[in-house]
Amino acid sequence: MTAMTRRGFLAAAGALTVATATGACGGGGGGAGGNSLTWWDHQNQLQKTKAEIFAKFAKSPGGAPVQYTYYNPAKMGQALQLAKQSGQLPDLRTNAGLNIPAAALVAAGWAQPLNLSDAAEARVADSLIEGLHIFDGKTYAFPIFSHQTYSAVTWFNTELVSRAGLDPQAPPKTYDEFRAAAKKVQSASGGEAYGWIWNIGMPDRLGEQIHDLAQAAGFAGGHAGFGGGVAVRYETGEFAYQSDEYLNAIEFLVSLRQDKVLVPGANSWVDDVARARWTAGMAAYYFDGPWCPGVALKDTPEFGKKLGVGPILVPDADTTVATYHVPQPGDYWLSPTTKKAAVANALLNDYFATEEYSLQVANTMSQPPRDISVVDRSEAHPAYKQLVGWFKESVFLAPDPVVGNKDIQQVLIEYKPVRPTVGDIVQGALTGDVTDVRAALTKLSSDSAKERDRAIKAAKSKGAQVSPDDYAFPNWKPRKDYPEPMYAKR
Repeated sequence: MTAMTRRGFLAAAGALTVATATGACGGGGGGAGGNSLTWWDHQNQLQKTKAEIFAKFAKSPGGAPVQYTYYNPAKMGQALQLAKQSGQLPDLRTNAGLNIPAAALVAAGWAQPLNLSDAAEARVADSLIEGLHIFDGKTYAFPIFSHQTYSAVTWFNTELVSRAGLDPQAPPKTYDEFRAAAKKVQSASGGEAYGWIWNIGMPDRLGEQIHDLAQAAGFAGGHAGFGGGVAVRYETGEFAYQSDEYLNAIEFLVSLRQDKVLVPGANSWVDDVARARWTAGMAAYYFDGPWCPGVALKDTPEFGKKLGVGPILVPDADTTVATYHVPQPGDYWLSPTTKKAAVANALLNDYFATEEYSLQVANTMSQPPRDISVVDRSEAHPAYKQLVGWFKESVFLAPDPVVGNKDIQQVLIEYKPVRPTVGDIVQGALTGDVTDVRAALTKLSSDSAKERDRAIKAAKSKGAQVSPDDYAFPNWKPRKDYPEPMYAKR
């Protein structure tokens, strides 16, 4: 799906009838009939856990049945947009696919504050940050995941790797090692398997993953308050998509296509499709997030015997892996039109803002839970536990401008996403539609800087106290968590 612009996000779809919206949204939202709650999200691997929670909640005093709908991340944004236009948002939801910062969502009337109990507030308080979860002193959402994560994980089929004479306990670490391994596996398979598969039909995901690869290669920058991976240097606040780290990572991916180790047809595939073909043995290697085994083994549990994991790839063996991640955004949001806010809040308080839920998240091998310490005692696959161990060692807390200056929320509201994004450029490079990658990246940096300047000017005209300096953090240090007081606990 094409990511929506802020204008399209806020505009009414005059050509769309309520009937069309209802059909797209699976029967309507905004609260189901009777006493039921409606809940939409994109968290595939957590479906079983939620089903168990919802069953308990339905039988509990004051509880209610929950009508749950799962959407692929590439489709959910459109479904939510249609539901909003027709007044049929679900009672509770995630925001996958909207690609709009939380501040803009709140300002545009997409959510209402939560009513957390004192016990629930205490459990999540150290994760709540003004401008990300709290607006005007009111809590709108809380994270269920840890910031210690990245999405460009090298997952592989140990059986195919072993057949090629490679050691599953020594997975490739560098670009060249990976190219050689992918070629060797493909050659050894006798035409039965390819070296590599990827979800190239998801440009937003590609953008996140190329950003992870660039950081691991040494790019000293990241999130700039606009959501997703953004190539802004921490120390100066400058956009730098055209840096060598990004260019080299993209050229590495293109080289895999040129080596013909990429599965044909992957150009249009989303993650569900690519992952299913990978577990079916179509390819040895697959780049995906930490949630990969949670989804893959839910559908094909027997693949657990073949599941292997490698660290994020780097350009050369002398590179020490370090990536940076801002605090996690809020996950579950309450519709402003729900008539069942009290019941919805009870569900979140009693089941989702708990240590037990963190353990359940770890058991399902989703993204690492907010309380990442529970992973070691979880039932997760050994490969998942190994990966989380790498996360603990190599993922550091990054600065986030909106936390440093809450008026940047107003810049986020004014900012219009620049296209093509870095994910679009990666996709174009792999399909052959983008031939001059450096020129495309340079233009993206220039256009992004101009749009940020325009958004800052617009925000200032409405009273915001902001400047480009708010995006620079000269005291940032590599391989260190960004210091307090920016992230002081409440």
